[in-house]
Amino acid sequence: MSYGLLTPNVDADKLLRAIAAVETSGGKNNWPRVEAAWVPKGLAFTVQGHIVTGTGTAMSPIASLRWAKWGLGSAASWGWWQILYHTAADLGHTGAPHELFDPGVSEIWVYKRLKQIAGKGATTVEQFADAWNSGNFKDAIIPTKYIADVKAFYEAA
Repeated sequence: MSYGLLTPNVDADKLLRAIAAVETSGGKNNWPRVEAAWVPKGLAFTVQGHIVTGTGTAMSPIASLRWAKWGLGSAASWGWWQILYHTAADLGHTGAPHELFDPGVSEIWVYKRLKQIAGKGATTVEQFADAWNSGNFKDAIIPTKYIADVKAFYEAA
């Protein structure tokens, strides 16, 4: 599917390819990543050979309900774009977390999230990359390497 421009200066299709390239190490790894903030505090799991201990810092009543229904899957980022299940669910995804592993499913929610970021004022590739990685391009968290990597893939596309 082709999406055109997100803003006058940002091509959605190029940005989707760039984010996917960075999130999957150039297409080498698109396995789900469990995010400790979305795991109840103190719970520990071995995931892909690593121990993940929940910090619970992102847990809310809604997140707790999703955890009760989907367990560890609700605490993961999925697919080529590593979209967090909670992000997709907040945007309207009603299916199971693992459905986001399918690019045809996750792409819909990734694009909706990018449109949401644009609606919050992002106008550059750097701002979109910052918001994708840290949740907001207007906060104090500036993932400079991530932003540079997305920009490099975007410009090469």
